[in-house]
Amino acid sequence: MYLLHLLTIAAANWVVATAFSPFEPTKHTSAVRSYLEHLIPVLNDVLLRQLTGPEAGADPGVILTLLPDPDHPEWNVYWVRDGCLVYNSWLNELVAHDDKSPHLRQFIDDAVHALVRTQHVTSIAGNIFTGGLEEAAFDVHLGRILNLAARPGSPAADGPPFRAATLTKYADWLLEAEQGNGTWVADVLWPSIELDLQWISLHWNESSWDLWWPPVWGGSFWTASLQHRALHTGARIAHSIGRGENAAEYENRASVILDYLQTFWNEEEGFMTETTVTDVSTGGRSGLGVAPLTVSILNFDPSLGCDSVTFQPCSDRALSSLQVVNDAFWELFPINQRAPAGQPPLLGFYLEEQLFGGHPQHFSTYNAAEQLFDALITWDLLGELAVTDLSLKFFQQFDKGIRTGTYPKGSAAYARLTRAITEHAEMTLVLLARYTPADYVPLMWIDKDTGEPGGPRGVLRNTIAALDVDHAYGGFVPPSWANGGRRVAGRAGNASESQGVEGSLWRDDAAAGFQTRFDAF
Repeated sequence: MYLLHLLTIAAANWVVATAFSPFEPTKHTSAVRSYLEHLIPVLNDVLLRQLTGPEAGADPGVILTLLPDPDHPEWNVYWVRDGCLVYNSWLNELVAHDDKSPHLRQFIDDAVHALVRTQHVTSIAGNIFTGGLEEAAFDVHLGRILNLAARPGSPAADGPPFRAATLTKYADWLLEAEQGNGTWVADVLWPSIELDLQWISLHWNESSWDLWWPPVWGGSFWTASLQHRALHTGARIAHSIGRGENAAEYENRASVILDYLQTFWNEEEGFMTETTVTDVSTGGRSGLGVAPLTVSILNFDPSLGCDSVTFQPCSDRALSSLQVVNDAFWELFPINQRAPAGQPPLLGFYLEEQLFGGHPQHFSTYNAAEQLFDALITWDLLGELAVTDLSLKFFQQFDKGIRTGTYPKGSAAYARLTRAITEHAEMTLVLLARYTPADYVPLMWIDKDTGEPGGPRGVLRNTIAALDVDHAYGGFVPPSWANGGRRVAGRAGNASESQGVEGSLWRDDAAAGFQTRFDAF
C-alpha cells in the first residue's frame, strides 16, 4: 500500500516542467529582484571560497558551519546535517543541468568522499558498529571532536539518513543510462549507502537528540522524515543494481515510518509537531517550530502533487502548519507585534528556544517564503488549487470570501489566491532585505526587539536557505526523490527571466580555479 500510495499520486500528477508559467509580477517584484541580485553572488562566494574545502582551511568536501569567529572557536567545525543541506542543493543542480558544470561535479565528488569518511571516524559517539554513524560533528579535517561544547546534540539520529539520502540522490543520477556508472555505484557507493540503511533499519524507533539547541531527547519529525526518505530511495537503488536482497526490508521499514510520521500531526490545533517531547512543564516543548516547514521544502517533489502524507509544501497540512507557526511567532517576538497588519512575521527555530536569548532567524524565515514558492510551482503544474476544511484558514488570510473547493487555473479565484500568495512570499524577502547587513552576509539572528543583526557571520544554514529560496523564486523544480529520475527536474518555464534573478545557487565563475581532490575510495 505504501508504494502504491506514492506511485498512484505520481501517475495522477506527472507534468512536464515546461508547463510552468512565471509568477505574476507584483509591486514587490523589483525590490526582491534587486535584493537577490546583490545577495546571491555574495553568498555564493562565501559558500564556495570561504566555507568550503581547502580554500577555507578544511579538507576537500568539508563545509564549515560558519565563517571563523574568534568569539566562538568551538563552532569552527563540520556538521553532517548542515553539509547535507548544501550537498542536496548541489545535487539538484547536477541532475537538472546534466553535469554541464565541471566544477560542480568536482565539488560533489569531494562531498561524497567526505561523507563516506565520516562513517569511519571513531568518535565519542562510538565506532562504525557502536554508534559512530550518528556522530553529528567533526573537525575541519574530519577528525573526532573531544570538546563537548563543539558537538551539542551529538550523536544525532538524523545523520545516517541524511547522509544516505544524499548518496542515493547521487546514485540515482549516476545510474542514468547516459552516465554509465552502474558498476561504480554497485561496487563503491552502495556499501556506504547500505551501511547507513542497515543502521536506520535497526535503530529508527529509538529516541535521539533533535536538531535544535538545547536539544530534547525523544522522537523527531525531522529525523523520521529523513529516515523514511533514505529507506525508500535506498530500496529503489538496491533494486536497480541487483542488490535487492534487503530492499523489501527497507521498503517495509519506510512504510512503517511513514505511518509513524502521521502521529506527529496535532489534529486539534492543525499543525505538525516537531517532537514527541511536548510536556513543557518537564523541559519539553509545545512542538511548535519550523522543523516541519524545513522538511516540507527539503522533500518538495511536484510528482507527489499536494500530498499530505509526505507533507508536500502545498498540502493542506503543510499550509495549515505554516499558518499556525506564523501566528505563534507573531505573538512571541516584539518586532512582529509592532509590524503593520498583513506583514509576514519573522520566524525563530521553535517557540521555547532561548539560544542567545531566542531571536528570529534568517534561515527559518527564508524557509517560509520558499514553501510558498514551492506551493505555487506545484499548483501551476497541477493546473488547479484545492482549498480544504483544514487549509481554509490559511487561504482566508488572502481572500476572506474563499470557500472550500477546487479552483482550476484560469479561474478568478485561482488568480486572486496565487497572486496574493506570491506577493506575501515576496514581502517576506523584502522584510529580510531590511535586516540584511550592508555587506549582504547575514548574521546568525535578528534581534527580537530592535531588529539589529547579531551573532556570527556567514552561518551555513542562513547561506543555503537564501540560495535555495532564490532557486524556488526562479521556478526551479528538483528531481523526484519519491519516484527516481529527473522527471520534472529543471527550471520551470522562464520565471527567472520575467521576475527573478537567474535562480541558481551554483555559479561556475565563483568556482573557477578549483581543482578536484576526489580519490576513489
